[in-house]
Amino acid sequence: MMIDIKTRADNIDLCIGHVTQSQTRGKAFLQYMKSKVTQVTDSRRADLEEELAALLKSTLEGLGELDCFLDAVENLSVTSLPLFMEENQVLHLPGGISPVTVQVVIIAARKICPHLLEFKRVADAFFCPKLQNVEVLAYQLDKYIRTTENICEKLEKSSFCDFCLKMNDDTLVDLDVDLSEDDTERCFITLISSMNSG
Repeated sequence: MMIDIKTRADNIDLCIGHVTQSQTRGKAFLQYMKSKVTQVTDSRRADLEEELAALLKSTLEGLGELDCFLDAVENLSVTSLPLFMEENQVLHLPGGISPVTVQVVIIAARKICPHLLEFKRVADAFFCPKLQNVEVLAYQLDKYIRTTENICEKLEKSSFCDFCLKMNDDTLVDLDVDLSEDDTERCFITLISSMNSG
């Protein structure tokens, strides 16, 4: 749709080459003359910018949803692998999900993480409805789509889909172990610091 807007914008202000290179010079000459009428040109350009703004509004909504996914991948990539060792007696995963499965997903997220640099995290500052930028916007959006497809393929290969299907809202930390309040607090501090340190 952006490329279509770009094509129509290019046809607003035609140059004489449009006439000389055309097979139907009479029609091309009329199009050329019409493009030189300033009021018509300004009106058509304003209409196209409005159309581009509406298109970018829905695009930005989609990119906002994508940001949640990218944040999740980023958070997974810095999650501590030792936290999900079989020997961890404090962490109890829901039935059917093994610590190894979680580790596989974390490792996949770490491999994917460099792809996150492709995304401009303040999308609304980049995707401004200016006709002169529409070609760059279309290129960038296409790049986002290809990168997102690449990320999803790599996550699928890591058994991420099986992991998601088995997830539920059960409590993941069980403190039935005989720990004092100080020991419990120390355990959580260690857990949080290991997650932050990756």
